[in-house]
Amino acid sequence: MSLDLVSMGLMASPLQGAVPFSVGIVAILGSHELGHKLMADRRGVDATLPYFIPEPGLFIGTFGAVIKTKSPSRDRNALFDVASTGPIAGFLVLVPATILGLLWSYTVPTEAIPEGTFMLPVPILFELLQRFILNIPDGYGLLTHPLAFAGWIGMLVTMLNLMPVGMLDGGHISRVLIGGDLHRVVSFIGVIATFMIGFWMMAAFMLFFAMSPHSGPLDDVSPLTPKRKLLSIFLVSILILCLTPLWGVQIL
Repeated sequence: MSLDLVSMGLMASPLQGAVPFSVGIVAILGSHELGHKLMADRRGVDATLPYFIPEPGLFIGTFGAVIKTKSPSRDRNALFDVASTGPIAGFLVLVPATILGLLWSYTVPTEAIPEGTFMLPVPILFELLQRFILNIPDGYGLLTHPLAFAGWIGMLVTMLNLMPVGMLDGGHISRVLIGGDLHRVVSFIGVIATFMIGFWMMAAFMLFFAMSPHSGPLDDVSPLTPKRKLLSIFLVSILILCLTPLWGVQIL
């Protein structure tokens, strides 16, 4: 991406895009996992520090960040808190990162966009921010700054993590909301939904988790508090805002 912008004379050096992109990705994914870690410590759940899985290819440089929990949550409220804090923390970072990236993006005539450029489908949130911040005239297109692309990836990762499947964040949240029996049914529905929006490999990966029962918290009887049930509506809203159908990819 940075090389294309340099070749068009929009950037002086690839580092001008690579550095903000790298910082953005680390900040978004790192804050997500760090949110889990901090809440796990607060809730008495033994968890490792977040670590990044390197990706040696040429896409984003990492397969994401993960933490490993070594003990179960005490009750439903604790499990909800640990699961929900990650997506919320990542969301609070990806929104300003996307806004800044859009402000740094380039509006160019449509005919100036290089042939073979990928037109990525944008989540509802990305579209809303773009419409609010930018005024793109007819006959023009947007070449997104790498930092805005980092925000796009953050939305995609947030969406996938909030799918109500297995041991994903959304799976933990749905488990404490609807119980173990319904959770397995909803997990398979989440796998189908992931497949339908074009993430076939991720759906196959999710299927592995969907087939395994969720052990739940130690106290699986005490109900979830009303404020956490209300917060779950906000989390569903984040999932919808970050929904990214992969079959919308186009090549100019």
